[in-house]
Amino acid sequence: MERRKVEKLKLGIAIPTYNRLEKLKVLLNSIDNQILSKDLDLSLFISNIASTDGTSEFLEEEVQKRYNLKVYNRPEDQTIKPNIFYLNKIISSDIEWVWFMGDDDKLSEKNSLQKVYECLKENSIHDLEFFCACEKRRSRNTSKVFIDKVFNLCNKFGYHEMLGWISGIILKKQTFQKVFEDFAKSVNTQYQNVDDTITSAYPHSASILKYTHDKNGLFYDFGLVETQDKLQTTETQKRWVEENMLWRYFHVIDDIENLINQKILEPNSLNLSFFRYHTIFLWDHLIFLTFKRLPQYIRSRSDINDINNHIQILSNNLCRLLKAEHFLKNVNDRKDLTLKVTMCINYLQVYVSNNFSEEIRTNLFDSLTNVIAIPNFPFQICLE
Repeated sequence: MERRKVEKLKLGIAIPTYNRLEKLKVLLNSIDNQILSKDLDLSLFISNIASTDGTSEFLEEEVQKRYNLKVYNRPEDQTIKPNIFYLNKIISSDIEWVWFMGDDDKLSEKNSLQKVYECLKENSIHDLEFFCACEKRRSRNTSKVFIDKVFNLCNKFGYHEMLGWISGIILKKQTFQKVFEDFAKSVNTQYQNVDDTITSAYPHSASILKYTHDKNGLFYDFGLVETQDKLQTTETQKRWVEENMLWRYFHVIDDIENLINQKILEPNSLNLSFFRYHTIFLWDHLIFLTFKRLPQYIRSRSDINDINNHIQILSNNLCRLLKAEHFLKNVNDRKDLTLKVTMCINYLQVYVSNNFSEEIRTNLFDSLTNVIAIPNFPFQICLE
């Protein structure tokens, strides 16, 4: 690969925020504490369209203090356009790379930004469009650099592992703007009826792969960024429910199907590792969560129509997982997936037909989820 000399770099950090003022302050503090060389020119971009916790007033003060901060800070209807739509509009034209950052995360080290600059400087190659910054707990800190086409990185390390977590995503500015303009066009998070197709949990991942699948990407195995909370907070759990995230995870399968239909990906071209989700596979994660939570959901509902709708949505989404059989390269992987998901569909039918029997739950559901929870991967992303 031809390496090109990089001296100065204009890097932007793009932060959409919503009602997380104290966490936003922690993030900004982690940025303020960075040790930067004179060759790294840093800018901050923050969008806030719906906060009610004092974020608006805080940003009004901060923009007066910081020479390198630009904000979009006015009320907008986020059911029409998401926060990222407005964030995308304020990124300066001279920015070269954009680090997308969640407002509840923070930089791990005082030299995180400097390490990104040095890594890009040492590995500046033609068509480099994507940089995966590893989450601190999931890095082996080997400082190894893996450069390949973005599709190949996803096929090796995992689609979710490379493109899922927003605070690990650094993109060339032009690519960032295309990606986030693309996925911000339509965000439909709720089912109007049980047969709906809705926006997946990771529309940004599909858009990144759409625009960069044949471009070069870089995965840097060093812990540069981390979540502020080690476990999901009550506030985050509430957001996930409001945003219908569990069901939307199933619709990642639709994203992959759409990329195949658009000729971005080839049918039967994906390794099993493409569908890695932390220590297990995406479908195992979804089966585990839905089957663990189903009995409690049923016990908490008195309206049989609510229960029937929930069962129908789960059944539809289990069938959705079967589409992945057409994505996988290896015939044995296809067969194993089909058997596993078909077994789950049958277990669900047995549970329903036996009037949600506690014995069925114990004998079938518990044994199923106990096996599915066995890790396929270590927690760290890099296997080498």
